[in-house]
Amino acid sequence: MNKDMQSLIRTYANLIVTSGVSLYPGQCLQIKSGPDTYWFAQEIALAAYESGAQLVRIETEDLRLIGKRAEVQTEKELSYVPDFNRQIDFEMMVKDWAYVRIDNTEDRHWLEHADAAKLSAYKSGMAESGKFYQISRMRNEHPWCVVCAPGPEWAKAVLGPDATVEEFWDVLAPILRLDTPDPIQAWKDHSDMLLKRCKKLDDLHIAKLHFTNSFTDLTIGFTDKHVWMGGGDPLPSGGWFIANIPTEEVFTTPDRLTAEGYVTTTRPVSVMDSLVEGVTLEFACGKVISCTAKKGQAVMDRFLDTDEGARYLGEVALVDEDSPIAQSNHIFHSILFDENASCHLALGAGYPSCLANAAELNSDEKLLSAGCNRSLVHTDFMVGSADMHIDAITRDGDRVTIMDNGKFVL
Repeated sequence: MNKDMQSLIRTYANLIVTSGVSLYPGQCLQIKSGPDTYWFAQEIALAAYESGAQLVRIETEDLRLIGKRAEVQTEKELSYVPDFNRQIDFEMMVKDWAYVRIDNTEDRHWLEHADAAKLSAYKSGMAESGKFYQISRMRNEHPWCVVCAPGPEWAKAVLGPDATVEEFWDVLAPILRLDTPDPIQAWKDHSDMLLKRCKKLDDLHIAKLHFTNSFTDLTIGFTDKHVWMGGGDPLPSGGWFIANIPTEEVFTTPDRLTAEGYVTTTRPVSVMDSLVEGVTLEFACGKVISCTAKKGQAVMDRFLDTDEGARYLGEVALVDEDSPIAQSNHIFHSILFDENASCHLALGAGYPSCLANAAELNSDEKLLSAGCNRSLVHTDFMVGSADMHIDAITRDGDRVTIMDNGKFVL
């Protein structure tokens, strides 16, 4: 590895620790990684210890072994999760651990031919086991950050079969703002811009958004308690963290029962660790009543049957087509990167933190009654395009254009 690339890696790891989870001295950190990105988990751990971490724990999720389990085990066997996983989650919540997940971009091929029903059973078991920690994270009670680590398989998937990791770093460095004199300050400036965009949206008092392009006509409603977030999230301590690096989105929680119309995805998305493409969803009274996929129909069918909430929206996110990820003109085959190149909608759990009265909504029943979707899953589907037009209908009945030709005009 050349010196310049090693310097980028160290800068990236330090950015994740410093700006991503805003680690404070004495705090513990858990990192989740696949085996082929373990090296980067180590780099993050080293940066964390340099920042005063008390303990760093690396958890490895091996998709090759999960694939073997899916091959030889029943759905019931695959849904088994040991009780100590819940105890670990409880420890992390009580002791305010920070959490980093490295998106699996290197060994997803091990699940290409896995049975969709069995993968669903495995994912459902893991989601059920970790649901309380998931809720805690979605309430921004503890810092968390999702990132990617460039490797040879990911580089070839994005740039072609002859691509090198070094060439891939040249693409990623400006997207991650690692090519700036001070990446931490660059991310602060970028976060401030996204926060200002959120304020403009909040000031409109939006009742509905209407999405239209050549293959989408969808209206989504919002309660009067919704707030827009982006560029960073507040912690109970008063600190801030960045849940995704990179991030280009502003997002909020829709009223789960209001989506009407149809929408078609514009980028591939990983669903239950399998890529699906060309998904068209039709909504009525907020619920997906029809789903067709050009690739991955069986996976989508199983995903939508995870639970009742998997068929309702939990997030609406707006992303300018001028974002550096979109301008790179690459499909990254990573939800983290691709969602930040395009407006997207998430099926599954909503973010309580995007409701002004979140503190009062301390049960699933209260969240549902407030319009916030509940589910064991939360998966983003990219729907933005260069011809996307989005109008806001305000609570006063005015119609205001938010985006035109995929770009913010507000």
